[in-house]
Amino acid sequence: MTSTATAGRGTTAKGITLIYANILPVMAIVSLFPAIPKLFTQFGGMPNAAFLIPAIVTVPSLSAAIFAPLAGILADRYGRRRSFIFGMGLYVAAGIVPLFTSDLAVIIASRAVLGFAEAFAITLSTALIGDYFGDRRHRWVAWVGIATSIAGTGLIAIGGALADISWRGPFAIYLAAIPAFVMAVLFIDEPASGASGSRSRMPVGFPWREAAIIGAVTLVTSVLYYVEPLNIARVLDLRGAGSSTRIGLIQAATSLTYIAGALLYRRLHAQPTGRLLALAGLFIGLGQLLIGFGHSWHVAAIGAAVQQLGGGMIIPTLLAWGQALLPFEQRGRGMGIWATAFFSGTFVCSPIVTAVATNTGGLLPAMAVMGAVTLLAAVLAPLLVPSPRIDSDTAKA
Repeated sequence: MTSTATAGRGTTAKGITLIYANILPVMAIVSLFPAIPKLFTQFGGMPNAAFLIPAIVTVPSLSAAIFAPLAGILADRYGRRRSFIFGMGLYVAAGIVPLFTSDLAVIIASRAVLGFAEAFAITLSTALIGDYFGDRRHRWVAWVGIATSIAGTGLIAIGGALADISWRGPFAIYLAAIPAFVMAVLFIDEPASGASGSRSRMPVGFPWREAAIIGAVTLVTSVLYYVEPLNIARVLDLRGAGSSTRIGLIQAATSLTYIAGALLYRRLHAQPTGRLLALAGLFIGLGQLLIGFGHSWHVAAIGAAVQQLGGGMIIPTLLAWGQALLPFEQRGRGMGIWATAFFSGTFVCSPIVTAVATNTGGLLPAMAVMGAVTLLAAVLAPLLVPSPRIDSDTAKA
């Protein structure tokens, strides 16, 4: 429980709760990857199954992208604690619906509700990290990157084991969100401004310019980052890496450098944001060039490891930057725009890569082209991305 001395301020229990909440979108997607064949076996005879079954996996992210700004608006208006707990509770309820029904329409509807809940959980967890921890936020956003990487690898393995039991099996993973909900009720309280108790009583106009910059930079960065995660399995298959199990193990091994990237961010966090994004872009671009030009799966795997090193820097850099640019009073809505931009990258990336592949002769040349584009973005980042000013919201905590 929150004590009077720590009311509205950052504590380890609050930080762990918010990291836990940031794992939820990973849970919503990767835990179901191994179940897709079983879902096709169960529902493949239904009309439009080729569209509806993949939607079980993708609808939560789409819903989260649509509703994240609304979640931020409601949180800024009615309170972040109340909104966060609502989102966490709804996430648990919607996540376990497929354990009790075989109606595909109901399952897809529940996944849309799950994404709505996810919009609250993610938008508010990221905003609260900035609220509670001020200029110590870099430590916690780095742990967000580490935790999501470890969770993603583990959830794929657990989802596969549960899928062997039943097509419903991977949905049981959503029971793991119950402890996160309980922790939110016990530990999360309404934050003080900047964790310093100096919340302004004057109304603050929404910073549209800062929000537009955050959204644009985050969307572009998200698209460039997702080129590798969304396509590396196909590249490894084209390069003769072997069975799906072996490809999955290679992906898990290369993702370990993601953790190293998050730790590198933690060491370099005081550098200007543009410089951090440039370094991350350098790793991502070089990795994608190795993937595109490599003549064996071994080289592609090395490229994936290099890319993941940069990828580990991306989320904590963008999170800390967005939190610092936004005033306390509008941080919820602003981080909702951040979440919309980041989740939209998963949808925009695939058609972009497909279009590039169509015009360059295939997936492998497209990976190289996207690598070159990423290197160009890395060169421009220090010139175009503003660093936040240090103010009363970040100087204390």
